[in-house]
Amino acid sequence: MNILVVEDEPVAAARLKSLIEERRRGAKISAIEATAEKAANRIATEVYDLIFMDIQLADGLCFDIFEAVDPPCPVIFCTAFDDYAIQAFKANGIEYLLKPVRGEDIDRAFDRYDALKGQLGSAGIAAKAKKIEYNSGPKQRFLIRAGNRLFSIQVDEVAWFETRGRDIALRSFDGRDFYIDDTLNELERKLESGRFFRINRQRLMAFDAIEDIRIDEGRYHIKMAADPSPVLVSRDRVPDFRQWLDR
Repeated sequence: MNILVVEDEPVAAARLKSLIEERRRGAKISAIEATAEKAANRIATEVYDLIFMDIQLADGLCFDIFEAVDPPCPVIFCTAFDDYAIQAFKANGIEYLLKPVRGEDIDRAFDRYDALKGQLGSAGIAAKAKKIEYNSGPKQRFLIRAGNRLFSIQVDEVAWFETRGRDIALRSFDGRDFYIDDTLNELERKLESGRFFRINRQRLMAFDAIEDIRIDEGRYHIKMAADPSPVLVSRDRVPDFRQWLDR
């Protein structure tokens, strides 16, 4: 079993590695990373069966990793804080362990992994971790809370979504901002692909929001509704962006 550990405290990382290898026969800790950036690069280029991940890392929260890559394997979170459980289970999480992690906690986490694998198979456990939703179609609206009020925003009203630190902002065509719980990766899966496109790590935009596109020295600058400043398309997204415009 190929395992990645994401932990920024050397002592905690060494202890976790020892516990995993002691409690799980055949477990191999292939790498230990201390930052979200390095972990994202590792996940993008290597294959793992399972990831053990701390939440507060040297360069921020681990949830930044899921904005950069979509891990194809389940994650077991290990943290000293219980504030992030909901976010963790939205981000490929199958178990949430509070520090100090004990041997019994590792056993429970692997029991959970084995149970899911037994029920769903190797491909199924990845799907379970990603929380693939079997529904009748793309997402139609978003539930918004403003103070003590609840209301819905229709997808047709959305110009774009953007990461702002740890939050995801929804900008409506009339210029209002609302904050939602979904990550951009989750939104890409839930929304109709013909209507929305991820132009870079921070921005997911609606086709109807495009007001103008200018090309300058090979870079695509988009002027979109409800945004006074042009936004760049990432270089690696340009070919897919052109296909999306021409579909």
